[in-house]
Amino acid sequence: METRSMANDPKKELLHQQRERALQLGREDPPGAQHELQQLFESPFPDVRRLAASAAGKIAERHKDTTLSVNLLSLAEKDPAPQVRQYALKALAKCPQRIMGPIDGIKDLARDTTQPDYVRRAAAELIAAVDEYERKREGLRNDICNRCRRHISAEESRKSLDRYGRPYCRHCFDEIQLENVNFERNVEEAKRRRTTDGTAVQSMGEKRIAEWLAAQKIAYIYDDRYRIAEGDLIRPDFYLPEFDIYIEYWGMDTPEYNERHEHKLHLYQRASKKLISLSPHDLPSLESTLSLKLSRYIRLH
Repeated sequence: METRSMANDPKKELLHQQRERALQLGREDPPGAQHELQQLFESPFPDVRRLAASAAGKIAERHKDTTLSVNLLSLAEKDPAPQVRQYALKALAKCPQRIMGPIDGIKDLARDTTQPDYVRRAAAELIAAVDEYERKREGLRNDICNRCRRHISAEESRKSLDRYGRPYCRHCFDEIQLENVNFERNVEEAKRRRTTDGTAVQSMGEKRIAEWLAAQKIAYIYDDRYRIAEGDLIRPDFYLPEFDIYIEYWGMDTPEYNERHEHKLHLYQRASKKLISLSPHDLPSLESTLSLKLSRYIRLH
């Protein structure tokens, strides 16, 4: 019935074709995708322009061409549909290194009280991403250690950039390496609980999350590393690859843990990632709380 209805309505058929193509371009990034997306940016349908902006963000992350970013800036500043502006801003926040020139128009959006709150938030997140990128680029250009702020050699910079995505002197590099080894050893030693599917986890909260996801037939990856922001690695408790959603169970309350907590939240926000946060306070109704938070992004069975 739906196919027949679209066949009788050329406008609906065009909308369907353009939506599907925008989604496909984002998934597959075929040759010529950039040119096709530029055409989809001119679609009369806001939903198509929104999906094209999302796809452009994914593609711009992987390419040195800045053409898509120029188009996304135009969408963010001028598109009449606020959701299109939001998605263009979120896409740009994924690749701040592709933005050339000033972003005065974005700063105006962040200050404009007539804009919807979600547009202003997305504009503020993009500004923060650009500022962070510029700060890192300044550090790289001057070969300054990101921790102690001493000048370092080009060899030290290359070595630490390859390993950690940031420049460090030899002394700070060794310190960070030791800290990471100790942290990972503690994490592995804490994995003393087994879920029904055999995954070794650290706490009862994580065990319940893993088993609920398995019961819902939602594929997850536990405690792996991902590069979600320019130069930064993150190690989420759970990653749902089918939906690009991250789940963190904040199970401790120590100064060191809270510092890591704040740093991870900053990275998720800067990369515009979908994050579900849970804590021991949620334990009495953990499964229902997780279900409610996850239902905001996906349709559960």
